[in-house]
Amino acid sequence: MNIALVDDHLLLTESLSNLLSRMPEVESVSIYNSTESFIQSKPQNVADLIITDIMMSGVNGIQLLDYCRENMDENIKIIVFSSAYDSQTVRNVIRRGANGFLTKSTTIAELKDAIIQIHNGKQYIGKSVRESLINSVFSDEQAVFQLSQREKDVLQSICQGKTIKEIADDLKLSSHTVQYYQRKIMKKFQVKRTMDMIVYAIKHGYYVPELRQS
Repeated sequence: MNIALVDDHLLLTESLSNLLSRMPEVESVSIYNSTESFIQSKPQNVADLIITDIMMSGVNGIQLLDYCRENMDENIKIIVFSSAYDSQTVRNVIRRGANGFLTKSTTIAELKDAIIQIHNGKQYIGKSVRESLINSVFSDEQAVFQLSQREKDVLQSICQGKTIKEIADDLKLSSHTVQYYQRKIMKKFQVKRTMDMIVYAIKHGYYVPELRQS
């Protein structure tokens, strides 16, 4: 296979190039220390597997992913190799077309294994990334179970666009108490604005908007 390394860390790319060139499956390794230089090289002619960071100056790796999936052969494989691996980042790059995600703390053995698996048509998420994603799933689920029935009632009403006074009247509570429940929910969701709370509720399934009949 022909590999393209796209990363602005010179020492890292040179070290990786030397290591990957020794793999019997690898025919060539090309180094690009900026996304711009990679794009200008007409990469569809020089690579069938790309390894890139997402945190680069200029055009970043997210934009590179978008470019590759819009302009290059769909069979070209892309591995994101980054020190940023929070669950939202991982989900974002996978949605945008990455075939794999590894952290820069991974071992050479795991990187080689990931390259071979992805080249053979599989997807690969690094071990440390998997742990982060699992923790994220459990954290999201625990947030659901921590909502009391009263908090769920208040959340549903806020998402439906009701005012604090309307919610208080509906639930036979004082406006002060409704605001207290709202603050508790926002603290659990770790958001600071009502709109962010609503977006979080919809995104994580706490509230499902009703479809309006036309």
